[in-house]
Order: sequence, then C-alpha cells, then structure tokens
Amino acid sequence: MLNDIMSLPFAHSAVWLLICACLFGFLQSIFPLDPTPRPIRRDIWMDIGYWMLGPVVYGSLGASLIAGGYYILFAGNMDAAIEWSKTGAAWLADWPLWLQAIGVLIVTDISLYWTHRLFHSNALWRYHAIHHAPETLDWLHSVRFHPINLIFHSLFANALALWIGFPPIAVAALAPFNILYSTMVHANLNWTFGPLRHVFASPVFHRWHHTGADEGGSKNFAATFSFLDHMFGTFYMPKDEKPMNLGLTDRDMPPNLLGQWLYPFMPSEPQQAEPTPVKPTIVQ
Repeated sequence: MLNDIMSLPFAHSAVWLLICACLFGFLQSIFPLDPTPRPIRRDIWMDIGYWMLGPVVYGSLGASLIAGGYYILFAGNMDAAIEWSKTGAAWLADWPLWLQAIGVLIVTDISLYWTHRLFHSNALWRYHAIHHAPETLDWLHSVRFHPINLIFHSLFANALALWIGFPPIAVAALAPFNILYSTMVHANLNWTFGPLRHVFASPVFHRWHHTGADEGGSKNFAATFSFLDHMFGTFYMPKDEKPMNLGLTDRDMPPNLLGQWLYPFMPSEPQQAEPTPVKPTIVQ
C-alpha cells in the first residue's frame, strides 16, 4: 500500500513539503531574523503549487536535457551514452560514494553560481524576477522559480555533473541535502554561521541577495559555498545590519502561478533590472 502511494506523481513532493514545513516552521519560530508576527500569506497556495507541480512538470524536461547532452557528447552513439549514464566515468569508479557526492556538490555549485549570475542579466532577468518578487521571504519561497529558470539553472547543474561522468547514484544521494539546504537559506532565520559565513551560504547571506540591486541584490549568488562569491568579488554581508527590504523590483508581477509563468513573455514598461556594477566586497 505504501509503495502504491509513493508511486503517485505528487507523493515525494508532498513528503518533502511536510518535512520542510515541520522542520523550518519550527526553526523560524525559534530563530527568526524578522520577528514580526505575520498572518498566513494569501499566496501560500501558489508556493504549494510550485512545490507540488515542479517534479512532475520538470522531470521529463530534465531527462530530455540530459539525453540531449549525452547525444552530443557521444556523437549520436547512444549505446555508449547509456553505459556512461549507468556507471559514470571510469576515473571515478574507485571513489567512495561520499567523495563522489562531494565532487557533485562542488561541480554543481560552481555551475549554479554562474547560471545564477547569468539570470541576473538584462536578457534573462524576467525569468528570474519571479523568485525575487516576494516582499517577505520564508522557507516556502525556495521553490518559486520559472520553468526556464529551473531548467537552465538547477537541472542543468545536475546534468553537467552527469555529463562529466559522476554516476547517477552520487547525484541522487545529494538530492536530500540540496532540498534541505536550499530551503534553509530561504527561511526566515537569523543564522549567519559566524566565521563559516565565508565558506557556506547562510540564511542571512542569501537574504541579502533578495534585497534591491543597490544593496545585495546583485551579490551573493552562491547556492552552498559562499567562498565562490569571495573568489569572484560578489560577497556582501554588511556588519551589524539586517537585510529587511526585500522584493524591491518588478512590481507588475502577476499574483498567480500561470500568470507568473507567462510573465517573461508579456510586454512591459522598462524597469530597473537587477544587474548593476559590482560594488566592493563587504564582509562582517
């Protein structure tokens, strides 16, 4: 019976939604960055829709992206591509699974950093603006992404790891970590990670990224390793300040899921896009 339930299209999404709701709902009540009491958001159902529909809508698209990459890499020899996709590259065969997973995390985080920056460019900003539109930020917003943004950001990063030769089991083993970490950095938590803030992305680090372009909106692109922002001059965490002014761009964002998916294709008046000249790095 349990196997039948878990085989349903929305089952895994529902399980993770319940886990994150319990875990981060509790943590936000104990360690809030913004302690202002807030009623249940009107748009909470839209975020639940993003959460539940995501794996169903994007799963087949991700598989097509991966297969297309294999076709190019192996010049149409899909037998070789299938074998590669099952076992991974020979040079990785002797790595233990935990080391393979760390390798996947490093490769994907580098990819995520640069595709994230790319989506802050004028050409792609409207696909990413959906994620930055909310004026409040909590753990549930971690899934609010346009399909194009998700495919060529998150799904592309995993595909890149597979194309390089990491076995699927290493990518799959990292999936729970990625879900929990992404949800954590979007949560309303006052965690800075202290000295480790220069290595790992924290909720405060990422919240600065959701402020306006004149603050941290064009900084802090890393998903997991904040040292990438140090390396490329985009680290931003002002000392003794809280990132409170969120969602300061694209006020014409539709208030429903379908409208947001169509938003990048709608005509609009010129607006201030997120990308601005990178200011000097600011650290606590």
